[in-house]
Parts: sequence; structure tokens; C-alpha cells
Amino acid sequence: MITLAHIASQVGGTLIGSDGSKEIRSLRPMNEAGPNDLTFLSNPKYRKAVAHLSAGAILVPEVLAEATIPQIVVASPYLAMAILLQHFFPLPSPQNGISPAAVIDPTARIGSNVEIRAGCVVEARAEIGDGTLLFPGCVVGSDAKIGKNCLLYPRVSLLDRVRTGDRVIIQSGAVIGSDGFGFAEAPEGRRMKIPQTGTVVLEDDVEIGANVTIDRATFGETVIGRGTKIDNLVQIAHNVRTGNDCVIVAQAGVSGSTRLGDRVILAGQVGVVGHIEVGSGTMVGAQSGVAHSLEPNSRVSGSPALPHSLWLRVQGSLKSLPLLIKRISRLEKAVFGGSGTSEQTNDTNGEGDGTH
Repeated sequence: MITLAHIASQVGGTLIGSDGSKEIRSLRPMNEAGPNDLTFLSNPKYRKAVAHLSAGAILVPEVLAEATIPQIVVASPYLAMAILLQHFFPLPSPQNGISPAAVIDPTARIGSNVEIRAGCVVEARAEIGDGTLLFPGCVVGSDAKIGKNCLLYPRVSLLDRVRTGDRVIIQSGAVIGSDGFGFAEAPEGRRMKIPQTGTVVLEDDVEIGANVTIDRATFGETVIGRGTKIDNLVQIAHNVRTGNDCVIVAQAGVSGSTRLGDRVILAGQVGVVGHIEVGSGTMVGAQSGVAHSLEPNSRVSGSPALPHSLWLRVQGSLKSLPLLIKRISRLEKAVFGGSGTSEQTNDTNGEGDGTH
């Protein structure tokens, strides 16, 4: 339990309609919050519901006259909600030391206040920093190095020579340091494997989603920049380098040796070809294919990716195409007589719909 006054101080908010002594049990969405819960309004379309809430208090971006419960006014209710959730539901922390069912090479170096749960394997000369927690089934390869206060969920594989900074979170099933996809073609057409001799570096405050794969570099390093957040089921190829605070959403893929600047956002299922640069501040829409370098602060969508405003116009025009084809066919008939070239093309392709 935490008082409204303490909550307001935690998020830098202004408390309205209460002396601050009321205690809050948890944080819940508007439609679920009860008298001992805090809720939040981040989307204006839900403002009409504010007058009918039974929550103990609400985070709001401005004072709402219709509210009948205490309000905490903050610049960003969504950000305040994120801060408070960390208080109400803190991340797991080390509690129980090293399980006897973990396999730790005698040359590994384990910091203080580290928890390594059953079924983990820590190989030769690996290092694990203070305050780090490894859930069951994690593998830490030879000469790998994990920073301080990191959290590896079950079945994470952090392979040989991979390094992480501090406060890194890796969700279940991720594989960091798998071989890059490199093969040379022999004269007879056979594919010869190119040994992948580099590594992967995850800088401070990176978070990696479930079942993400990040390939080690052929030479040198694949680098995920400080504060970058990678969603589930993302593939990062060898020698990729991301800037700081990037966001890469589920099922996206970045091909080898590509560079992402700071604060780049790749939405779901984006594909990026190799050996290009995506400038800082760029946003790429869902299911887009990026085939060439992009200037900083670009906004692109589609496959191949186009400036977002142009892509919207293209998408908006698609529904008019059947009518436009019909009109062109009629004009051709009027000018040239006969069936018209548009109809002939449709018939040849087997796509005529009888609307001409």
C-alpha cells in the first residue's frame, strides 16, 4: 500500500481533491479499478468514462471538472503509470544464491548477490556481475560476460564471448551470439561455411524479447546500443549496429552490416536489407521493406518503402483502381473502337470481371 501523497511525489504530479492520506493497493485500468486502486487516463477517447469511475484516484494530463475522485495531474499519465508499475510490481531480484542443480565451471567468476537457478550452465571463464539473476535453463558460454543487475529469463542462451552491459533484461528463449548467416559459394556451387569469429555486445539498459536471435559478427562485433528495446521474434543479423534507444517490434528483421541511428523505430514485420544506414529518428511503418539508406528523421511505409505521406496517397488510391480501369476502357472504346486494350489485358491475365 502507498499513499496518494507519496504517489504524487514519485511521479512529480499535483494531487487534487484529497489530503493525500488515502492508501492505494494497486494500479488498474479504468474499467477494473476499485476504491483502493489507482487508474489513469492516457487516451482522450475514454474521457467520458471519468465521471463514472469507482477508482480510488486517477492520473490525468489536466484537471478534469467531471471527475468525482481524487486526481493526480501529470504531464504524461502513461509514463507515470509505467513508473508506478515498477513500484507495485518490481522485477524479480536475486534471493537464493546458486542452486546445487546449476553447473558452474570452476574458472567462471560470479559476482556478489547473484542467483543462478537449477539447470543453468555457466562455462569456462564466464563472468556474471553483481546482482544478476539467471532463471532455470540459461546457458552462459565460455568467456561471456554479463554486467550488473541483469535479468535472464528461462532458457536464454548467451553464447561464447558475448558481452552485456548493466541492467540488461533478456526474455525467455532468446539466443544471443548464434552464428551469422555467412557462406561462400565454391565453383561447383556448394556452399562453404564462413566461420563467424566475432561476438555480440548488448549495451546498458537493453531489453531483448522472447525468442529473439542476434547473430555474432563475422569479424568484430554486432552491437545493440544503450537503451534499445527489441520485441519478441526479431532477427538481428551479423555485424548490425543499432544506435541508442531504438525500438524494434515483433517479427522485424535487420540484415547483415546495416547501421541504425539513435531512436530508430522499426514497426512489426519490417525487413531491412543489408549494408545500408537508417538515419537517427527514423520511423518505419509495419510490414515495410527498406531497400536503401534513409536520411535522419525519415517517415516511410510500404514495400518497397516510400515516404509515409506518399504511401498513404497510394493506399488511398487503390480502392479507386477498378473504377479507373473501367473508365479507361470506355475511353479506349470511344476513341479506338473494339474491345479496348485494358479489357484485352485483363482477359489475357484471366482477371476480367465483366464490369467493362
